[in-house]
Amino acid sequence: MATIEGEINQEVIDTLISLTKNILGEKAVNQILNEVSKKASENASGRDIVFAFADEVQNMFGQKGGYAIIRQLGREVAKVLMQNHPKEEWESLLEKSLNTFGFAYKIERDQNEAYICNCVFYEGVLKARNFGPVEHCVCWCGWGFIEGFVRGLEEGVKGIQWVERDYENQKCRFVFIR
Repeated sequence: MATIEGEINQEVIDTLISLTKNILGEKAVNQILNEVSKKASENASGRDIVFAFADEVQNMFGQKGGYAIIRQLGREVAKVLMQNHPKEEWESLLEKSLNTFGFAYKIERDQNEAYICNCVFYEGVLKARNFGPVEHCVCWCGWGFIEGFVRGLEEGVKGIQWVERDYENQKCRFVFIR
């Protein structure tokens, strides 16, 4: 079993909240946080808080709106990491950052596709709530994260598209759109 070294801690959550404020504005994010605080238990895990936050974004802005907002959040996280590190480190950051932040074991990438491996949300939350892969906006953060990096690393990539989930190996596959 793949081990995730990091955890979704308060620093990670605060960063996501701050970046979401850049997308939606402070008032909207504060309203989302107010709803999350009403629903979250006192000892909720970081994973549960991030899921509840994404869930509330989706409740407030609808499914497609949630997808777009959370995907942009993923792109923003990638953008910040790329701005703060030299290009020579981007490949390693793409592969290892989700592990460091506590979201997934790693991202595998080759020339035309990437995989999110062992995401904490699918097995831990989505499956229990009868969501398939990418049927909840929380998944779209990873989608945007890969997309942000790949557009910086690969010449001519305009975006990425989810293709399938390999349930046995716990991987979601994305292909590059050129």
